[in-house]
Amino acid sequence: MTRRTWTIAGVAVVAVLVVVLVILQFTLKGIAEGKVRDEVGDDSAKVTVKASPALKLLFGDADEIDVDTPTVAGDQQAPLGRLLDRAKDVGRTDARVGQIQVAGEAGNLTLRNVHAIVEDGRVRATASLSIRELAALVPGGGSLKALPSGSGGEPRFSITVAVPLLGDTTVDGAVVAQDGAVQAAAEGLPIPLAITIFQDPSISVDAVQGRSSGDRLQISFTGALN
Repeated sequence: MTRRTWTIAGVAVVAVLVVVLVILQFTLKGIAEGKVRDEVGDDSAKVTVKASPALKLLFGDADEIDVDTPTVAGDQQAPLGRLLDRAKDVGRTDARVGQIQVAGEAGNLTLRNVHAIVEDGRVRATASLSIRELAALVPGGGSLKALPSGSGGEPRFSITVAVPLLGDTTVDGAVVAQDGAVQAAAEGLPIPLAITIFQDPSISVDAVQGRSSGDRLQISFTGALN
């Protein structure tokens, strides 16, 4: 073969390789996005997976995953569990969930407009919930009234509960990070009272802030992936 023939052949091989890599990239991307959508458990979820090089996806790694979904497939004991397990192999995960159900000892609570960002082993999340729905979980019945946020930005409230031998008693409380969870905890009661707002074994929550408006309580919290 002449030098010109070798040059043409070389160009053709490079062109074919480029086409194959482009096809491979789109194929792997589509497979990865479909797998994440299956893990989220909602066919209507919008998922975008980014990886460079695309071959990372063969090993389950990715640079970034964006998820926007009405619901997630996690159970009420671990509402974001599968999504957070996936996030451990991703540089950055940005997830928006319309609503999730959280199970507590006193009953279930609905978190709405959940937005969680996972990066470098840390989680930053925001969510809103109904104060009336939270009050309905008070054991034995009770009521909550929002108060101005505390000095550290933590949501505060007054809670009125029926205490044996004392009748209706009103004390203050706050939404705090406790035992790795987000809890609404009353202060000054002879019997500890705490209502779980969010808990997932994949996260150890270490800080909570928030504010209230009308019936809505908006919280933001940070934590570490377990």
